[in-house]
Amino acid sequence: MKKFILIACLFLSVAQQASAQYEASSIPKELRSHAAATIREDIRTYVIKGPDDMTQTGTQIMTIHNAKGDAYADQVFGYDKSRQIKSIKGEIYDGDGKLIKKFTMKDFKDYSASDEVTMFSSSRLKHYDPKQNSYPYTIKLDYETKHNQSLIIGSWNPNYTVDVSVEKSSYQIVTPSDLTLRILTKNLQSPGKVEEQGKQKIYTWEAKNIPASRSEPFSPIRQITGMHVMAVPEAFSYYKYDGSATDWKSFGNWMNATLLKDKRKLAPATIAKVQELCKDLKTDREKAKAIYEYMQKKTRYISIQIGIGGQEPFPATDVDRLGYGDCKALVNYTQALLDVANIPSYYCIVEAGNRKIDVEPEFANIIDGNHVILCLPFANDTTWLECTSQDMPFGYLGDFTDDRLVLACTPEGGQVMRTAVYDYQDNLQHRIANLKLDSLGNMTGSLSTAFAGTQFDNHFSNIKKVRDEQVKALRKQYDINRIQFLDVNYKVNSAPKLTLQEDLQISIENLAVRNKDNMTVFPNIFNRSTGIPDIRNRKNPVKITRGYTDIDETIIELPKNLKAIILPKTVKNEVPMGSYEFTVKLEDGKMICYRKLVLKEGEFPAESYESFYNFMSEVAYTDSWKYNFTYK
Repeated sequence: MKKFILIACLFLSVAQQASAQYEASSIPKELRSHAAATIREDIRTYVIKGPDDMTQTGTQIMTIHNAKGDAYADQVFGYDKSRQIKSIKGEIYDGDGKLIKKFTMKDFKDYSASDEVTMFSSSRLKHYDPKQNSYPYTIKLDYETKHNQSLIIGSWNPNYTVDVSVEKSSYQIVTPSDLTLRILTKNLQSPGKVEEQGKQKIYTWEAKNIPASRSEPFSPIRQITGMHVMAVPEAFSYYKYDGSATDWKSFGNWMNATLLKDKRKLAPATIAKVQELCKDLKTDREKAKAIYEYMQKKTRYISIQIGIGGQEPFPATDVDRLGYGDCKALVNYTQALLDVANIPSYYCIVEAGNRKIDVEPEFANIIDGNHVILCLPFANDTTWLECTSQDMPFGYLGDFTDDRLVLACTPEGGQVMRTAVYDYQDNLQHRIANLKLDSLGNMTGSLSTAFAGTQFDNHFSNIKKVRDEQVKALRKQYDINRIQFLDVNYKVNSAPKLTLQEDLQISIENLAVRNKDNMTVFPNIFNRSTGIPDIRNRKNPVKITRGYTDIDETIIELPKNLKAIILPKTVKNEVPMGSYEFTVKLEDGKMICYRKLVLKEGEFPAESYESFYNFMSEVAYTDSWKYNFTYK
């Protein structure tokens, strides 16, 4: 009996310890502050046995505190011909640490990794949604995956997400002792350690007790400020292609010798077509422009993620025959067309998106980059081409790939280059409005706007739309009640610089407010700023990724016999991040308003956010000014 009681007590003790292990209240208070979720423990291990033999194992225990944390609860595993999922098993616990349910790989739904713009993809996803109806809850996950390559080792970013705190995270890579591992580290709590065990080397990094932080607008991206470890073997295998690389130059040479080799051949008829196209053109730039526009008319973009890890372009002959391709294939095809005219070009890998993310300039790897563009290295006039757009003007990138470091695959090997930079003066939106106000408060007139730099994209998508779709888009873009677009015209000007010209005839009912003999008029109609959040005790520097200049000139012809009750004033303000000017005057029966807002790209000290907040608050206040008139 005593033995039975002892065994029962032991089982009870173990159960209590297990329950306490996952009890949400055991998380330190400082790690619960600002946290949507807390990583209790995250252990990731990569074991490289050979160039084409790597295993990843992992255990993660995460507590979800509230509905915002549900996004981190989703379990997603990708797989394809080079990576197989060997096992997945998990458990879900309630806030008191009591087991709710268990799940395994059979509970995961299986999907193609294709999206709505992807025609083909050899990658698939397994997904499990463990969301619960009450909070907090904890998920424990154990998994193992097998990789038939060693070039891509998942990087470690323990504090990548601001609203997730971390109790403990570790990252380990085990390699043969004779394998050289290139390693990049940033912003670590402590340096990693390397141990020799027999014929193996074991690299380990750890991080502990990382609090969550509040989201602060205009902050640098976490790729820059967060902890980061990336590792790449000097010698590797990737889809049966063996290789070695110590820097971007040698990595580019490997790309040229493997993934890009023999891809730029064309049929004789296409070669003849290009020669005919260029025969009367004098400069390489003129020829390149004609070839680019020919490519745009002949092809369309379709995402195709098959082949060598989605990294290898399809041959130019396939694109020429089919008339479509993904970014890699279209760039490669454009290169083949340019080869006919003896115009050099570089296949460039870039991290695309509206955030500016560079490839690591001193650390060659295949993870950096999600898109491919084309560089034409003209003397003193490097030109960049986006080959996936059928409409983009020659030599224009826009904010999808502007101002970031990319890998250019040149004949001499890989070279890091910076794409086109558009500063706040280039990113111009200049609008001139000539309007007439009637005695009922209705306005009619013309609106002429020039868009340049990255602001060229603001309304560019409207050009190819039919009239009804243009009007629908313009109503969203101008967002003014009862605005009507009576005439719509667009024109692209290439000189003196690339500009989209938008000319509109408009009418707006009851824009001014008539109350008996009084009328209220808003001089700034089309471009009103909103303030920015008030952040006290800010931690992060102020980062303005992309500057711009907005100029609005509005002339309103007033009804006769109107007399101003409140005289307008002039506002001028300047801070390190930019400047603002707003003036209104009455002249010859017209209200003339001039507004200029400049925001400058750059990074500024955290303490400067207060002046930036005050500046933007004054801009928002002044932009919404109204002026009172009365009939004489």
